Amino acid sequence: MKAVNYLNIIADQLHSYMAFVFSTGNGISQQYNAPCHKARIVLEWFEEYTDEFHLMSWPPNSPDLNSMEHIWDVMEGQLRAQTPPCPNISTVRDRCLDIWYNLSPVMYQKLVVSMPRQVAAVLKATGGATRY
Repeated sequence: MKAVNYLNIIADQLHSYMAFVFSTGNGISQQYNAPCHKARIVLEWFEEYTDEFHLMSWPPNSPDLNSMEHIWDVMEGQLRAQTPPCPNISTVRDRCLDIWYNLSPVMYQKLVVSMPRQVAAVLKATGGATRY
């Protein structure tokens, strides 16, 4: 993804979400080290809104503790299990949106509850590989 496209997404989606959920300005946004996340225009945008929410610093060689990876795995599994296969990109989009909107709140709760275990595993492995 190009930095300009990513910037459009965060400006259109993230900003309003963070303003709504963290109206007191205590929200923290997380991103990893994808090139579009580290682009100057993106980092400058986050700097402009630092009084509304903060950008978590992310080390260059960090273990992946991003819960979104687990959500993508669930979504991919559900998408691949559907038959017939998607005939075109429009069908892929529609099916992904359907899966996204029907994900169980229990799954999100389990991901949140698992974070202390994930962090403990990373600390025990001194930053090395874990089962997460």
